[in-house]
Amino acid sequence: ECAAAFLLGSLGGREFCRMLGFEWRRLCGQVLRRHCFASLACRCIQLSSLNSSPVGFPWSFRRLECRLVGTSSDQSETNLCLASSNPDNSDGLQKFLETLSSSAEYHRPAEPSHLRKVVDSFLNMGFSHVQIKELFSVQPKISPQAKLAVVSELLLLGLSTDSVLKALQKNTELLKMSPKRLKDRADLLRKFNFKEVSLNHMVTHCPSIFTLPQGRIEDVKNLFKKKCLFTVEQVSKILQTCPNVLQEDLNDLEYKFQFAYFRMGIKQREIVNSCFFQASLAEIKNRAIFLERLGLYQTPDKKGHTQIVNPKLKALIRASEADFVTKIACSTIEEYEIFKKLLAREKQEWNDDGTLKVQLSDTESDEESDME
Repeated sequence: ECAAAFLLGSLGGREFCRMLGFEWRRLCGQVLRRHCFASLACRCIQLSSLNSSPVGFPWSFRRLECRLVGTSSDQSETNLCLASSNPDNSDGLQKFLETLSSSAEYHRPAEPSHLRKVVDSFLNMGFSHVQIKELFSVQPKISPQAKLAVVSELLLLGLSTDSVLKALQKNTELLKMSPKRLKDRADLLRKFNFKEVSLNHMVTHCPSIFTLPQGRIEDVKNLFKKKCLFTVEQVSKILQTCPNVLQEDLNDLEYKFQFAYFRMGIKQREIVNSCFFQASLAEIKNRAIFLERLGLYQTPDKKGHTQIVNPKLKALIRASEADFVTKIACSTIEEYEIFKKLLAREKQEWNDDGTLKVQLSDTESDEESDME
C-alpha cells in the first residue's frame, strides 16, 4: 500500500500530465482495485509541481469513478475502478442491496451486478444509504445507470450531494436530460461566472435553471442589460442571488425595476446589492408606500437629494415584517395591517391608466332613472 502511494505521489507534474486518457485511468483502476489505500493516497498526494493550488484527490478520485462507471458499460476494466475498492465491507452493503432489490420503487437493471456497481459509485461519491434510497425513488422508471450519469455531471459542477438530491427531488425532469445538454447548460452558467456557493444556492432554490430553454435565460439577460441598464457583472450577480427572476414574467420584472428606480429613486448598484428581486413587488410597494405616508421615506430629486434620511433598501426589504414595522416604521402591526387593507381598496378604485373609477351612488342612479 505504501509503495503504491509512493508511486503515485512521486509522479512529477509533467509526467502526470502525460498520463492522460485511458492508460492513466487503467493504471489508477488497477492500483486502487488491488490496493485499498484510497484514504492514504488521498491524504498524501499533492501536485506541487503544477504551479497551482494543491489538488484534493478525494474529490478527484470520486469524479474519476463517476466518469468511468457512468459512461461505458462495455469496458470492464474502466467500469470497476473504485466501485470495488472496499470488498471486505460487504455484509452491510449486501443487506442494503437486498433492500433495494426487494423494493418495487426502482427500475431494476438488466444484470444484478450492475446494481452493486452503481450503489458503490454513489457511496464513493459521498451519498449515504438514505440518500441513495431517495435517489432511487425519484423517477423510478429511469434506470440507476442513467441516474448515475446525470448525478455525475451535476457533481462535476461542484455541487454538494445534498444540493444534487434536492435539485432532483424538486425538478425530476433533470433525470431525463442527456449528459451533453447538462454540459452545455453548465458552460452557459460558467459564462455568468457562477461559483460553487452561488451554484449550490441556485440549484437548491431554482433547479429549473437546467431545464429552462436557453432562449428564456437570454431574454432575462437582455432585459436587465438593455432596458434596466445593468452591467454584465450585475446581471450575473442578479441571476446568482435571485434565480427566481428566470421564472417571472418579463413585464413584471421590468415594472419591479421601474418602481425601484423611478418611484423609490434607487440606482442599479444598490438594487443588485440588496437582492431586490428576491422580494415580491406587492410587499415592496406596501412597505415603501407605508413609510412614505408616515413621512419616513422620500423619493430623491434629480440630483439624488432628499430632505430626510431614507432607510437603506436592503434593510427595508430583508427585514421581517415585525422588525420592519417596529424598528424601521416605528409603528404597530395593527396599523400596518389596516394600511395594507386600505391600500388594496385604493388599488381597486383606480384603473390601470391612473384614472379614478367613478361609481355612482344610489341617489345618483335613482335620479338618472327618473330622468329617463
